[in-house]
Amino acid sequence: MRIKKCRKCGFSWVLAKVIRFNDNGTITQLFNRNFRVVLIEGDFLTEVFDRIERELGLPILHIVFEAQRNASIHTINDNLWGPLASARWTTFSKRFTVNMFCRLAVWTGQSYAKTVVYKPGWLGEAIVRNPFNRELMAAIVVGAFEALERSPYSHQWYRLGDDDVISIRPEPSRPEIAKRLTFDTPPPKPGKRSYPRCPGCGVPQLLSLEWHADEGIIMDTRRKVRMVFLDAYTPVVVFRELAKELGEDIYPIIIEAQRDFSLHHLRQEFLAGGEVGEEVDRDTFYIAVLDTLALRGQGNPVDYDTIDGTLRVVIENPFQEHLLAGLLCAMYELGEGRRAEAEWRELDPSTLEFTVTASD
Repeated sequence: MRIKKCRKCGFSWVLAKVIRFNDNGTITQLFNRNFRVVLIEGDFLTEVFDRIERELGLPILHIVFEAQRNASIHTINDNLWGPLASARWTTFSKRFTVNMFCRLAVWTGQSYAKTVVYKPGWLGEAIVRNPFNRELMAAIVVGAFEALERSPYSHQWYRLGDDDVISIRPEPSRPEIAKRLTFDTPPPKPGKRSYPRCPGCGVPQLLSLEWHADEGIIMDTRRKVRMVFLDAYTPVVVFRELAKELGEDIYPIIIEAQRDFSLHHLRQEFLAGGEVGEEVDRDTFYIAVLDTLALRGQGNPVDYDTIDGTLRVVIENPFQEHLLAGLLCAMYELGEGRRAEAEWRELDPSTLEFTVTASD
């Protein structure tokens, strides 16, 4: 599959036109400024979910699947309005839309996808290579079909030569759990961040992304790490439902999983494997991490200070509080050389104030 890229920076031309890197720590869709996207490491959610399952000794992927399916339906429905609603009207328009779904998977780095067969209302099959997460990718596909056909679908996988194929067929109804997995989003607050922009496509020049279209992969060229654009709501819904079923003891596991994940990636990205103080001073390190948080759509740090070993960070439009807490704990540990714990309070529906202190 060929992918059109900006001639100046190499960013996917189509993706640059359908998402917006805003000045308030969010990335949003062109047609719905309230529906958020985040740019994250490709193995991020897989590692967090695996950690939760290991710690609890319980499967959670059924909840993960239903949360992502709902988010996918919401995303597609938000885009199929006005003239675009015609995508649901005819067999030709449906076939065109399904092929666009496959291209969207490549543009966002979620996977390589190619339609094998599509019979509206009855069957859809596609080759899927290199999914960033097999369960989440299946849920994205199923949710997209449900939004297009406006009826429930189920899926199964099978092998075709060297490839995995996902097969989608109608089902009578959705599981009971799916009815609970809804979400609301607080209105985003405006921001004052500015980024040097590519003169060709307008995306921030600080991004160093490279598309491998035939593999369905986006790579961060500086770190050699796979990245993916994903809706921001799956972790919010999944963690909420896990807490309902298993209790709030789930949250320390999430924070610790994110802390461990972030320790490795922050060292790799900002410290070249070294330590704070060797080549980068603490405050420069903190500012770089918080700026990158905003660049990737995970929230807008508008204030921070460090007094007597306490780090305080105010984040507007936060992504997910427990994941942010784990990231800030890792940042503090690298900056201060001491293991950390985090607390936070809500200043308003779109603002959190985090307080990070040494835990030893």
